[in-house]
Amino acid sequence: MSKWRVNTEHRFLNLSDITLGTYNLHDSYNTAALVGPLFRELQDRGNLDYVLNIMEPLQRAVINMQARGMLRSREALENYRKEVRDGLNQTDKVILAADPTGELKKPTGKYPNGIGSSQRLGKFLFGTLEFKSTKTTDKGLDSTDQEALGRILKGFRKKDEPHRQVLESIFHRSRLRTIQQRYLNLEAGSDGRVRAQVKMYGTKTMRFAYADPPLQQFPLELRHIFISRPGYLFLQVDYSQLEARILAYLSGDLPSITTFLENKDVHQENACDLFNYSQEDWEQLDSGLPKPTRNFAKSFLYGISYGGEVETMKTKTFCPCPKCAPHMPPTLKLKKTEMKEASDRWHRKHFRVRDWQAEIAEGVRKKHYYQSPMGCRRWIAKPWGPDLDREVKNLPMQFGGALIMNQRQVELDRMEAPIVLQMHDSFLLEVPEDQIDHWASEVKGVMEQPVQGLGDVSLPCDVEVGLNWRDMKPWMG
Repeated sequence: MSKWRVNTEHRFLNLSDITLGTYNLHDSYNTAALVGPLFRELQDRGNLDYVLNIMEPLQRAVINMQARGMLRSREALENYRKEVRDGLNQTDKVILAADPTGELKKPTGKYPNGIGSSQRLGKFLFGTLEFKSTKTTDKGLDSTDQEALGRILKGFRKKDEPHRQVLESIFHRSRLRTIQQRYLNLEAGSDGRVRAQVKMYGTKTMRFAYADPPLQQFPLELRHIFISRPGYLFLQVDYSQLEARILAYLSGDLPSITTFLENKDVHQENACDLFNYSQEDWEQLDSGLPKPTRNFAKSFLYGISYGGEVETMKTKTFCPCPKCAPHMPPTLKLKKTEMKEASDRWHRKHFRVRDWQAEIAEGVRKKHYYQSPMGCRRWIAKPWGPDLDREVKNLPMQFGGALIMNQRQVELDRMEAPIVLQMHDSFLLEVPEDQIDHWASEVKGVMEQPVQGLGDVSLPCDVEVGLNWRDMKPWMG
């Protein structure tokens, strides 16, 4: 058995042991000296009780969650890696075949061809193919980012049509490269489990974020690589429309509150309010309209929750190629004037929302903090502007949802619930097959406890089970 030895790796700094030791002692002393002032600061800023009662035990809950990790299927991961490589080879063939000069085929820097170089790709798109540039970079070059390519596709000209497949292939290639670089290099322990770094304070709203890998961003089609171990199942318990409910109850929006109390579809009801449909009108819509109309209403509601206005709503960038487009949710394509008219109709009925958001913003401008009814303050210390105005109006929903989830995780950890992931408004547990009904009832019971900050209302949950994180089915218990 080897004897304990002093770590001398610091010697590359050319510091003596006594110099480095003295620095470490001062560092430790000064850190300890901050504890008292830190507690006084928390007390003065109104957050001490929340830190002691929620955040401190939440640290233990997060450590337990991270220690469990999630089992990675090596076979599923390798199969998906191969699928991505094959897809990239196919897109590259289409793009390179469209270059009559052969310039794009030549290696450039670290890239095997010119597709990976934005400068070379720009010359190909705007020089060889003669697409119309829609955006320039800071250096004055024609931009090839997703937004610029999306504008080209939106304004496609008749002369561009022969090259549509090329542009769609570039979109698809970009998506595949993002997946390959960001999500497929998973480091697992000797037990095959991936333990992502949990960033408890990684977002402004206190939503959890993850790193190595960024689980909160994982594409749905890739989640099947995380599987439950033999004899176990994944159990997912998800709040139903959490942010929309917080918005309704905190603002006092009676139409929405009534919709929730009567267990109606809030997005369908909002679609009717946006476009002045009666229930009879809705039932008589052409078969191709209800789904995109409902999706537009859903996007509209979340846009309102995020503090935005309908005129600034942006369509989320996605891959428009024939392989991906069918999997994207359909939505209405309206002019800005039509969107504004629909928004005005909605706000006339839901008038409390805009008034309440204005009250929230005015309160923060005066006090420099937002006081959540869930028991925590969010201090704001930067100049006021449109971006901060939207951020503040978003706080009650995102911040409130995070506070509720954090409180619930503390309670569930005390019950030793085997949580492996907190994801947005849901918990994912890995439980023995014969304990599914037990844990489903226990977790649902905790999450549906009355929320004091929302007038003691109970927020309903949906429960699903499955062998992997992607293919989940409703719990029928």
